[in-house]
Amino acid sequence: MLERTPQAFVNACFSILWNSGYSTLIDDDLRSWVDFLSKENPGGIVNAAANPDFHRLEPDNSFWIAIRERTGDRNIVACICQRMLETEDFLEEQSSLRLWYGDNLDGRTPFELAKPKEDYPEIKGLVGHPAGLFVAPTERRNGLAWLLQRLVRALSIIRWSDMGWQCGTTRGPLVERGIPTNTYGYPNCDLLVDGWFEPSGLTEQAFMTSIDREEMLLQIADDLLLIEMNADKQVGDIVRTARQRHGHAPVLPAMAA
Repeated sequence: MLERTPQAFVNACFSILWNSGYSTLIDDDLRSWVDFLSKENPGGIVNAAANPDFHRLEPDNSFWIAIRERTGDRNIVACICQRMLETEDFLEEQSSLRLWYGDNLDGRTPFELAKPKEDYPEIKGLVGHPAGLFVAPTERRNGLAWLLQRLVRALSIIRWSDMGWQCGTTRGPLVERGIPTNTYGYPNCDLLVDGWFEPSGLTEQAFMTSIDREEMLLQIADDLLLIEMNADKQVGDIVRTARQRHGHAPVLPAMAA
């Protein structure tokens, strides 16, 4: 009987990406991630939460994944990065802006949470925070965003065995389309800010997405089964099958290994 572990899931993801015409690179240097995004989108905002200008980011607390074409110019067509932090209160890391700017808070005003604190999940311990999800326009709707969000979680559980949570930040328009749940696979999506949001430089609604360790492991097990059942297909086909099979559920129920 096959084990449905994070490592088995990672191996399956690499295989299905290869079958889909992609190769995968894992890099511990987040400066190269910043350089890539800055070149890809000149003048755009690079998420400060994973920017070495504001944080000590080393192999012991961060990495990024690059997806390349296997043929032609072998360009990077998708990426995501991951930062790990130990905290007693992840909500406070956000409202104080330390998640994004560390101790570089001069001239930056902490924000008030959009809801009472008791209405949010209690998130503490070793927390993963993904940032910089990018998919090239030519590769969108190919399932890469779905896969990268799950792959970065599985790799993090392998690297940091005591990881307890994965928590991201997303914006109102994506929430309205159901992307954080249906595509990124988060069971929780809580309004964090309704007003000025310093990291984006906009007045908007920003949300905290979250999934705990148990939910990640259950999701990994079921997603791996789905990939095994469709091993001859490409990433986009698998994602379409997942949505049809589970009615767009944000976290897929695990099947026994």
